[in-house]
Amino acid sequence: MPKIAPLGGEVDWRPNEGTLGIVGVAPWATIDFCRALYHEVRAEKDWHYPRVLLDINTKLPSRGRHFQLGEPDPSPAIAETIKELHKQGATVVVVPCNTAHILYNRWSQGAPVPIPNIVHETMKLAVAHGAKRVTAFVSSSLSASGLYNSAATDHGLVDCPLAPEGNVLVSGLIETVKVHGGWDDDGKVCLDKLLSFLEAKRVDTVLLGCTELSMLAPDLRAQGFVSIDSNLALARAALAQLDLPPGRLK
Repeated sequence: MPKIAPLGGEVDWRPNEGTLGIVGVAPWATIDFCRALYHEVRAEKDWHYPRVLLDINTKLPSRGRHFQLGEPDPSPAIAETIKELHKQGATVVVVPCNTAHILYNRWSQGAPVPIPNIVHETMKLAVAHGAKRVTAFVSSSLSASGLYNSAATDHGLVDCPLAPEGNVLVSGLIETVKVHGGWDDDGKVCLDKLLSFLEAKRVDTVLLGCTELSMLAPDLRAQGFVSIDSNLALARAALAQLDLPPGRLK
């Protein structure tokens, strides 16, 4: 890959500005992460955005099927992709998939570059927004792992987990987005049921702990809930690691 130095003058950037590598395990979630990333940069010209190396590899072993059916562990493939992105020039790598972070210690260990943890970054952003009582919308594998629940407690938040039927509704929304990039009328019915639960539990903040669910944010805001998008939290952490110039971020 070419190494292009800043030209100086108008076409200029920090010589030490990093390059972001993205391990894309699901197409729609990865596209949404890129949207979140670019929205966080105040750019007037193309070169104001960071360089990004993107590998959307839908052939990586399924995270959900690994946990639910005992199929191959995706960790070795994710770790190898991180190394490949580093060789191509990445100085920071992200994996915009919450479920994969159940295995974070496996594929991040010994990595040649910093790898922000999407779950930890989501919790930090929730605390910064004044969250008190939270509910995480997560995949069935993440729900079973309790990863978000324990992370919420560790950050001093009151965790209000969904009942099993609520997790089923969230899983249905996730699968719909994976296939169609959005949801239909049945999805809206699922969302209404979830909103009723949130109101009953006096939840103030929803943690969108699946990167397929970022598009729920407007609906949640319309009902008076704060939503913390895990993709946005990860994007902000990545940009901080890239050392973009002060004032460049929104």
